[in-house]
Amino acid sequence: MRRDQFVMTRNVQALMRAIGGLKDRGAEEACLIVVDGEPGLGKTFAAMRMAAQGGWPYVRAKTGWTPTWELRELLEAMGLVPEHSYQKMYRQAVEALHLRAVQAAREERDFAVVIDEVDHIARSRTLMEAFRDLSDLVEVPFVFVGMGRIGNAMTRYQQIGSRVGATVRFERASLEDVRAFVDTLCEVEVGDDLLAFLHQESGGLLRECKEAVANIERFGRRHGGGPIGRAEMAGETLMYDRKTGAAIRVRAA
Repeated sequence: MRRDQFVMTRNVQALMRAIGGLKDRGAEEACLIVVDGEPGLGKTFAAMRMAAQGGWPYVRAKTGWTPTWELRELLEAMGLVPEHSYQKMYRQAVEALHLRAVQAAREERDFAVVIDEVDHIARSRTLMEAFRDLSDLVEVPFVFVGMGRIGNAMTRYQQIGSRVGATVRFERASLEDVRAFVDTLCEVEVGDDLLAFLHQESGGLLRECKEAVANIERFGRRHGGGPIGRAEMAGETLMYDRKTGAAIRVRAA
């Protein structure tokens, strides 16, 4: 599987438009981007890939974070050794983000900070405000990636919610999205009938599609490559039902 590839689904395109739109509107409005949607839609996968390709800091929020721990992880994500006090770390973060934003502007590319699984800290006004303050000070968008409940925090804390310049809600993948996902990641050719079956059985959840791609690829390599359709893979396990643990097997057309 081509794990280092970036899949341009509709959701990813919407997120890229949101980031570019904030930059075009001006930093006085451009502060926070909220990415939300049910689990399994590829939000983390997309956020990590965008951060890696753009050289953006990527941090995964954690239950039990303190303000100091939060800043320390942000600094480490930028390859820095954190200072010992909160005040010094905050100054470090401001300076580092400013330098990276200036460099990105000079190179005419987007720059943002990605905070994944924000639901873990959504109830803490202190932790959320720290990121909002940083975003305001350095005029850099922060992308808050949620797990379906972040909207409540934006409503609860009006000062934070008022700084949301764009909201991107990830939707279930279309058949075209699944085709793009499979063509980009899978190293064997997949037939249209098997692709349609995958879209149906996965329910448009890219997490399930990723598991299926690994199984299709494994089968294809054992049998001399593609194209692999339902007839070739009939009776083979495509993926597992996450609720029951039962194997979902390919049925012949």
